Amino acid sequence: MTATRSLRDFSFSDCLRDELRREQIAVESAPLVMELIHTTPTIDLYSQVLSRWYRVVSAIQPGADRALGVVAPEMGWLERDLAELGKTPCARWTESPDFTLAESLGYRFAIESQHLRSRVILPVLRHALGGVTSAFRFFGAHGGQTASWRSVVGRIDELDTGSRRDVLVGARATLVALDCALSG
Repeated sequence: MTATRSLRDFSFSDCLRDELRREQIAVESAPLVMELIHTTPTIDLYSQVLSRWYRVVSAIQPGADRALGVVAPEMGWLERDLAELGKTPCARWTESPDFTLAESLGYRFAIESQHLRSRVILPVLRHALGGVTSAFRFFGAHGGQTASWRSVVGRIDELDTGSRRDVLVGARATLVALDCALSG
């Protein structure tokens, strides 16, 4: 006998993952990501990927941080990694939009999802570039731990149903921006 799950057995974050599958696949198959995974990465390619990530994170994270009342580590990780690679990131945005709490949780959901996926890329980077740099803070996010991911998912699942659309909007906008940055 096979067990079937009813819709009530799925959390909102489960549904969110399904709803965002197309955007997640687009980011994972963006040209720069594919080049990073399927060729021997160079410092220049790695720097370019980090710079493109920085463009998106520096535009969105300040507004999300304000809404969530925290300072997320991604901008700092990216700035330190780029500095160690001898690169200066684009200037931080002087003004960033304000986001709702739910939109900000959507942003965090997208970013934390990408951190989980970076576990596949990190060994490739370390193998290819480990003798040249140790600038892997961003791709080694949270030391491979999932507490931050679980915290975001928990907060999302606690939201009232009226806020769920905003979570989806924030997550989808983040993933689309990442896809554009990593594809262009």
